[in-house]
Amino acid sequence: MGRAKALGLLTVGVLVASSLLLAAPQDVPLETLQARLADYIDAYERDLAAVVSEEHYVQEVTGQSSLWPGMRTLKSEFLLTRVSSPADGDSGWVAFRDVFEVDGTPVQDRSDRLIQLFLKPTGDSLTQVHRIVEESAKHNLGWVRRTVNVPTMVLQFAKRGEQARSQFRRGAKTKVGEHAVRELRFTERATPRMIQTVDNAAAQGTFWIDEATGRVHRTEMRIATGSTTVVIGVSYALQDDLRMWLPVLMSERYSTPRQPIITGRAIYQNFRRFNVTVDTIIKK
Repeated sequence: MGRAKALGLLTVGVLVASSLLLAAPQDVPLETLQARLADYIDAYERDLAAVVSEEHYVQEVTGQSSLWPGMRTLKSEFLLTRVSSPADGDSGWVAFRDVFEVDGTPVQDRSDRLIQLFLKPTGDSLTQVHRIVEESAKHNLGWVRRTVNVPTMVLQFAKRGEQARSQFRRGAKTKVGEHAVRELRFTERATPRMIQTVDNAAAQGTFWIDEATGRVHRTEMRIATGSTTVVIGVSYALQDDLRMWLPVLMSERYSTPRQPIITGRAIYQNFRRFNVTVDTIIKK
């Protein structure tokens, strides 16, 4: 009787353990995570359309240098919008930093530039994009000429049509604030590179996403070009008025043994939709 009872208890114990094992949550496959992230970015770009925010951007150069001031504060209107053309279809996203104040001094030539560039375009779409990018970069501080210091740049690597250019790996489960997320890491493999450098350096980075929806909570992009290491991180938060998760903080760091370190911190607030009703803002 005692032996039978012992065997019965052992059997029950095995059944309970088996039930717990079956009930344990399974990891979401890498391919599914990539697909959900691509779906999220597709919807995100459609919903974003054209959104303007206020950007408060502090850049610093630390170390001995007589070529640049130690700090610069930029206040800007920051526009995220899609560029498309009848010939090329969806040509991608443009982030336009319309600086209206530098170190407390108003910029004199900015009157209606945003409206002129987006509502009354001239020339082909490629020319317009280059003009906007150059306008965005001209107030940057330091020895690095750059146009990558925009919060949505890294999203391009996770778009459905671009994912094959990189190798993706599933990282750890963790938390961003109170939200459970999964790390999804990438390393660029294809050429030409999405971000051009003198030595054709590959980008790599991490997305922190909601496993069920693909929603992006945080990103980081890294590029090692020559002796320079670039790291750009972005945090997202829900904007109730627009019912969208939008970039609220961008940090950047450019370091090399032979130059002072450049750092930047941009805060985004007062989000509002741009009053454009047409789908195509810049036409070819």
